Amino acid sequence: HKYLDMPPAEQMSRQFYWQLYHSACRDICSLKANWRRGYYTITRVKIGSWVWCLQCNDDKIVTGHDNTIKVWDRSTLQLLKVLEGHKGGVCCLQFNEEVIISGSYDHTVKVWDIQTGQVINDLHHHKGQVRSLKFTM
Repeated sequence: HKYLDMPPAEQMSRQFYWQLYHSACRDICSLKANWRRGYYTITRVKIGSWVWCLQCNDDKIVTGHDNTIKVWDRSTLQLLKVLEGHKGGVCCLQFNEEVIISGSYDHTVKVWDIQTGQVINDLHHHKGQVRSLKFTM
């Protein structure tokens, strides 16, 4: 069998992705079943402008809009902060417990302190729109 002839590291990698795939399939089936049975709640939130991107964790929802980033409490859906500083639409963002990093149509990437909402770093090295980003810490 081809799988058994692979080096152990590659076997583990394939096994990991195989398990991840099956886990995702189970989650999708569960979501579909809950939707069909009516086991869900829909809540409308007045945002005020287009949402270009979002990311959430157990505590926060962070959304990117025209020139602003909004930080929401996930459990109450209350607006906590509005971060202003981009001159174009915020089309991608990512955050952790310390920072929010955002990319914009204004050709910049900004690093924000998530607690204060202040810009920590402003990167102007892009010649075009920043439509995606990824960081690891």
